[in-house]
Amino acid sequence: MKKIIFLFLSALAILFVSCQGNSYSIEGKFSDNSFDTKVAYLQKIDSINSQKATVIDSATISDGKFSFKGTADEPMMGFVSVGKLENAENDTPIGTLILEPGNIKITFDKTNVTLGGTPKNDEFNNIHKVMNSLTDKISKITPQDANNPAIRAEVDTLQKQLQMSTFNFAKANISNKAGEFLFYSSAKSFSKDQLKELIAASDSTFRNRDEIKALVKELDRVKPEVGNPYSDAQLLDQSGQMVSLSDYVGKNKLVLIDFWASWCQPCIQEIPNLIKTYNAYKSKGLEIVGISVDDDKNKWAAAVQNYKMTWVQLADATTMASQLYGVQSIPHTLLIDQNGVVIATDLRGKELEDKIAEILK
Repeated sequence: MKKIIFLFLSALAILFVSCQGNSYSIEGKFSDNSFDTKVAYLQKIDSINSQKATVIDSATISDGKFSFKGTADEPMMGFVSVGKLENAENDTPIGTLILEPGNIKITFDKTNVTLGGTPKNDEFNNIHKVMNSLTDKISKITPQDANNPAIRAEVDTLQKQLQMSTFNFAKANISNKAGEFLFYSSAKSFSKDQLKELIAASDSTFRNRDEIKALVKELDRVKPEVGNPYSDAQLLDQSGQMVSLSDYVGKNKLVLIDFWASWCQPCIQEIPNLIKTYNAYKSKGLEIVGISVDDDKNKWAAAVQNYKMTWVQLADATTMASQLYGVQSIPHTLLIDQNGVVIATDLRGKELEDKIAEILK
């Protein structure tokens, strides 16, 4: 009997140590007490296509503070919000952190979130820093600043830093759920080579998923690049009718295809340059075909009207065009000559205007 009791106690000890090894605690803090008595929720999203987050834990905020405790078998993304994600409070940012063993700290300061306390959250905080800087910089840009080369260069630098930080973190964590989530949620911001690198670094279970196999096939397909003929695609016009890209390409001396969205701040900042260039060269043979990647048709239509975009406006409702042209980030532009050959890509601002002037002089 003593032997049985000893074995039972040993098993309990092993289980206890195992649980301790996977345990995390989260200490949350707000910069003021405005959310006191409200409920903070710790949530996870089970898949990138999930319509709803799953609540892991909740706690009432008191004196600007809250805390959670739990276990995680492997690092994964957690989301902290005042109120559940689908109806979170408007006056606070959503906190994204990595659930991993250790004492995690998360601080909300108005529009910023700061992480720390565990190795992956210390690293993930670098992404937060760049994102906070980028958000702060963009929020201060006025219409008069949109054409300022120094400001645009600073925003571009921050965007590149954010993309690279996210890529590096995803690659280091591609074998766990945190890295997988970043792969899916940030895939459009990664280059073709970066996506291939991430997939190569993943395990066979990840690589054998149907959507990853389909992506690999897509990445290996030759896309229209400089010197190659353009690819036709079906798109939605503003009246709701399906049209072909070939309805517009080859009809003018030069066609600029501009992939954009109403929510894309760099796209919006580029609109004054497009208006100026279009007005200067449309009589000389320039046509612009805007291809929106908006999910919300109303926001797309409103942006076209608000920003006075008078050129052809189409929507990539099926994502066919984005796939054909390998669009990973926006704005993304292509210049196509009257023979349907791509002659330049990703030109913006003065570079774009100079190239059009050179061709249509």
